[in-house]
Amino acid sequence: MGRVHESLIGKRYGTLTVIEQAEPSPAGQRRWLCKCDCGNSTITLTSNLTTGHTKSCGCIKLNDLTGQHIGMLTVLERSEQYGSRGARKTPLWKCRCDCGNITYKATDTLTNPDISMCADCAVKYAATKMRDSAGYVDGTQISRIKSDKLIATNTSGARGVYLERKTGKWRARLRFKGKTYNFGTYANFEDAVKARKEAEQLIYGEFLEQIE
Repeated sequence: MGRVHESLIGKRYGTLTVIEQAEPSPAGQRRWLCKCDCGNSTITLTSNLTTGHTKSCGCIKLNDLTGQHIGMLTVLERSEQYGSRGARKTPLWKCRCDCGNITYKATDTLTNPDISMCADCAVKYAATKMRDSAGYVDGTQISRIKSDKLIATNTSGARGVYLERKTGKWRARLRFKGKTYNFGTYANFEDAVKARKEAEQLIYGEFLEQIE
């Protein structure tokens, strides 16, 4: 009488649930079709399951990232959530961003500096990169302050000089690092232009020296 083998159908090993017996290996060893918690299926040997050698379809890596700080994220633990990679699912790590937000990331995204952060910080990061590529430093576009080109709304013919319709006087002002600075109103257009140019030399000059 031949040897009676125990059925593993329905048993769990790690994240795997045995579904049915599969075709034996070329060497005649018993193999089992298993369903992983991530949704993938895999076929493995009896010995791999019973010894703990195989605990998942391969979605769980041996490398434990818990406690590591990668990019802006600190890995807290391996979560029970999964992300999609086409038809494949991959486990996600629960992470805390430097800003305090909790986010979930796959192993591959943790090593990418453009996305190793929470969604809120990723938006700010992308905006900063765009501004940098447009020549911004501390909220000021360098090409703008070096250029003599007037903006479309300017009607005076001089940068930073505007006529106040209510008073009939000329106002000198300058926008720098996201703030608008006023340098007084003047009855004469030339005086307002002079005040604006003096402000440019004082503020822009020192700023441009620091970044050049």
